Amino acid sequence: MINPTQQPWRPLASATLDWRGNTPVSSAAGDIYFSADDGLAESHYVFIEGNQLRQRWQSHHGDSPFVIAEIGVGTALNVCLTIATWLKHRQPGCQLHYLGLERAPVRPDDMLRALGGWPELSAVLTPLLARWPDPLAGCHRRRLSDWGVTLDLWWGDADDILSDLSSQATPWVDAWYLDGFAPARETGPWSANIFMAMAALSRPGATFSTFTAASAVRHGLTTAGFSVQKRPGYGRKRDALWGTLQDSPQRTLPLTPWDLNPAPQRIDSALVVGAGLAGAHVAQALATRGISVTVLEAGPIAGEGSGNLQGITYTRLSHQHNPLTDFSIAAFSYAADYYRTLTEAGLLAPGIDIGHGGYIQLHEPDDTLSHLQQVLALAPDFACVLSATEISAITGITPRCGGIHYHRGGWLDPRALCRMLLDHPLITVREQCGAISLHRQGEHWVAGSTQHPALAQAPAAVLATARQVVQQPELAWLPLNTIRGQTTHVPTTRALVNVTIPLCDEGYLPPSREGVHCVGASFGPGDTKTDERAADHAHNIDMMRRALPHLELDPPPGGWRGHVALRCNSNDYLPVAGMVPRLADFNQRYAALEHDRKRVIHADAPLYPGLAVLTSLGSRGLTAAPLAAERVVDQLLGTLPCLPRYLQRAISPARFAERALKRGAAL
Repeated sequence: MINPTQQPWRPLASATLDWRGNTPVSSAAGDIYFSADDGLAESHYVFIEGNQLRQRWQSHHGDSPFVIAEIGVGTALNVCLTIATWLKHRQPGCQLHYLGLERAPVRPDDMLRALGGWPELSAVLTPLLARWPDPLAGCHRRRLSDWGVTLDLWWGDADDILSDLSSQATPWVDAWYLDGFAPARETGPWSANIFMAMAALSRPGATFSTFTAASAVRHGLTTAGFSVQKRPGYGRKRDALWGTLQDSPQRTLPLTPWDLNPAPQRIDSALVVGAGLAGAHVAQALATRGISVTVLEAGPIAGEGSGNLQGITYTRLSHQHNPLTDFSIAAFSYAADYYRTLTEAGLLAPGIDIGHGGYIQLHEPDDTLSHLQQVLALAPDFACVLSATEISAITGITPRCGGIHYHRGGWLDPRALCRMLLDHPLITVREQCGAISLHRQGEHWVAGSTQHPALAQAPAAVLATARQVVQQPELAWLPLNTIRGQTTHVPTTRALVNVTIPLCDEGYLPPSREGVHCVGASFGPGDTKTDERAADHAHNIDMMRRALPHLELDPPPGGWRGHVALRCNSNDYLPVAGMVPRLADFNQRYAALEHDRKRVIHADAPLYPGLAVLTSLGSRGLTAAPLAAERVVDQLLGTLPCLPRYLQRAISPARFAERALKRGAAL
């Protein structure tokens, strides 16, 4: 299973290619990615026809997505071909979930060269190339809602990824593409471990297809429980293989499943309490899946911590892996892509609601920066290290030191974003409801307030009200902290007007919006007062001056003004995202962890049916909320996860109860 904690952080090495005309050849394996005769026709024959996809899509019901998993994405030929075929033959209301694995991602320019000769793929290839992930290990989700497609691209070793997914003991996959290089040239994707993981992840009747007919592959698939049959190969190949899962293996749990939802729900409606960044993203994630959502807000939309004029979509790199860094990078990559798609769709206005172009994080020279300067050469489109002089050429202002230029992300107006996310035909918003509580009544969660005892009800509910979630009895035990933050609204100057991307140091300085830079922010743990303070404005201005020593900045007439918000953090600074455990039952069921921390307890997690939470976004709400919301909805519905399991566990609400048991101090 995947858990790289404390290993050195570095991007993956992209595939190195040789070329026979426009046919790509792997320099490492010495094998072609597809047939030089007609790779497109070969893929259609081997994978589309081999899995009988057109016929199966005609009869597939829309209750759950049809899931295809490919081992060896390569040039993305099969991705593009499958989506293009899906768009021609899908049934109304049906969804496709494509899971693609690759340990050496192909660069977009090489993909274009390899696939650009097939005009029938261009309508799919062009938008995918614009959103192709950087070579960073982990899952990269791309939601293609207009096509009814979710694309999860997992970069890393197939054995590790499939082991990680199969550890969750859930069969998701309907069809497999085995598309690695020939077994004689690359043995990794054809191992017994992979075949067993395939079987564990397969739904009853799942199929596979592959171009190879090697005896080791036939034997491995048969041993794993698949029926294996030969069929004529494509072109000059004599044979190919296809088959169906016959015997589902007994699924073992290598970890205590305190983080898994044993009873995912099929729902047509849901409640979301809170209309800030967390609630708006959850509501959007639910609505995108065809679920009707009622959003309830005590005050106005984006009225609390989501009410700043501007915020930054950002991440922080480290020299080694840890859950905070890895979640931050995954969330940043997802958010940057997601917000760009909203802009391109005309839903966010550039320069008014959002600014792209990345941001700069100042960083003193040290061992971490030296390490990052070396390894970021593997991902030049993601980030690069710059000197102070180079930063000055971009911003027009000389900073105190050099730093890292992240090419993704930028700034956003959180208020505009929340309003846009909630403007959906399946989302109903009720503002000014007062303090809201939930109670279980039969098969539904019922939301009410002092003024309105029964505001709405639904079989599922998500609490997204920052620190206020602990007022709900089922979550009173969550260890959450309140942090006061104050921003300062700085009128632009002749020097600052040239700042076109955010500059971050201890605080942050975004480009001006309507002549004002929203500079922040102060940090006041445990402070719950919302009065605007001159001392906090002075703190913010001092941070700016330390970052930009040559900046001349005078207070405006009447003094500095800004905005105060209360943020919410957990003790480990990670989001709290997922299903809510029944604490007393949890402590009883997993009590043995007090005496043996490593013991695997084969007992389902006791959860409140249909109740989830999303909070503890701290100062990273714009970055963390989109991916955390995806995780919440994936767990609620039981769909494929968007994170490796160690990160799912790192942000689960139940992590605090599990840690307390291991310390011998149950919550």
